[in-house]
Amino acid sequence: MSRSKAQFQQLSPAAIDQSSEIRAWLSQFSSDQRTVAKTLLSRVRFVSRDEFSSWLRYVIGQLPRDTVHALYSVRKLDADQTSFWDSTGDPVVRPGYSLGSEDLVYSLISNLVRSSTGHLLNHPSLGPLKVKKVRSYVLIDDSIGSGDRVSGFINAMLKHPTFLSWWSFGWIKIHIISFARPRESESKIIKNIRGSDHGTRKFRKSSKIDFTSEVTYDTGWLESRWGENYRAIVDICEKRAEISRWECFGYGDVMANIAFYHSVPDNLPGVLWCHHEKWQGLMPSRAMPDWLLRLLVRPPADPTTKTGIIFDELMNLLKLVKRGVRSTKNMAIRLNVDHRYAIDLISHATEQGLLTSEVRLTATGLDRLKQSNRGDALPSWDHSLYIPSSWCAGRATVQPPIQKELASLGLADSVEVSAFADGDVGQTSLERSDAKAATPPFSVMLQSPSVSRENHDTDGPLGSKDR
Repeated sequence: MSRSKAQFQQLSPAAIDQSSEIRAWLSQFSSDQRTVAKTLLSRVRFVSRDEFSSWLRYVIGQLPRDTVHALYSVRKLDADQTSFWDSTGDPVVRPGYSLGSEDLVYSLISNLVRSSTGHLLNHPSLGPLKVKKVRSYVLIDDSIGSGDRVSGFINAMLKHPTFLSWWSFGWIKIHIISFARPRESESKIIKNIRGSDHGTRKFRKSSKIDFTSEVTYDTGWLESRWGENYRAIVDICEKRAEISRWECFGYGDVMANIAFYHSVPDNLPGVLWCHHEKWQGLMPSRAMPDWLLRLLVRPPADPTTKTGIIFDELMNLLKLVKRGVRSTKNMAIRLNVDHRYAIDLISHATEQGLLTSEVRLTATGLDRLKQSNRGDALPSWDHSLYIPSSWCAGRATVQPPIQKELASLGLADSVEVSAFADGDVGQTSLERSDAKAATPPFSVMLQSPSVSRENHDTDGPLGSKDR
């Protein structure tokens, strides 16, 4: 059974411009940072509950049905709970309050087990595991960041001597399933859990763990997640005195860009979810607010017609189109936004009837541009020709040819001396009078073309009698 790639929701420029909550969040940035902040927000990918549930069902459905699998939802234990098992071998009781992302995973596991044919177990105790000789353990999480939570959870399971002995004998195979994870987390998880990975060991711990994810990424490759303008995004995340150092780029400096409808991971940039008296994040307490969910589900209204608000990027885009700029990459550079964001902005302007499909101003777009009194200056480009000094033949000033020299070249009839005059009306050009009064330097003197010096002694100089 095959499955297509997961579908993500992203905020369009129109949706960003429409929301009053987003405008309030943007007001915390300086005016020159707001465009970059919008780009950051447009690069966040949101995963709905249905999408996550569908993906998890598919992955669990790929497990062999002739093998019994024990399913566990990964969660962070309390500081006083160092072991996942109690004294009787049962999993520790879940607290009554919400555990965030683990709540949805726990519920999905329950549904998957009820609809299975008996080969899936829901958080079983050590007793049933021993009786059924379970060898496959599936640990499920929605997103892995640094890997600390997963490695801590596995070590808590290994705290019990019975489970640790199964692990040491090589009887346990752990499958870690998460929707998204950085590749670096794999080696960190294997390194931090108990056991040895030495090549002389019969059962190396790396051979007893595998990973399955829908999205994998390199933590250091920011451009793949945040686009071509990622350096500017890093700057506005880093230079926020209101946000603590570990929150700037998210936990573990992962700087992920995937958020879930049911929970917001702490490895996203802190400007999105950090919330206190000095900074008001869009997703306080790392939860999706209702207004943001509605914005993702419902198509945005046109902010230029309903509220009369014309935003800077849209007007600057129309100005560029009026100047004749057609390339989306050039527009992205001049607007200081990501290329994909520029494409979405053009699409939004086209839908509003401001641009044609050929990226040209419509009558409505021209009217909107004329009505706008904004004075936002677009970047000016220096189109002057640069000539390296090494290309210059000499430093002598080249004087314009005088009438006599023009006549000797046969150009007097076609070129008038007055064409070289640079003085005011009724005045003689000083430059032309200097040329008449002084002999031009040798480097610019008119010379006859060079000829071959072959037979010079016998024929005589050029212009002598015929032989």
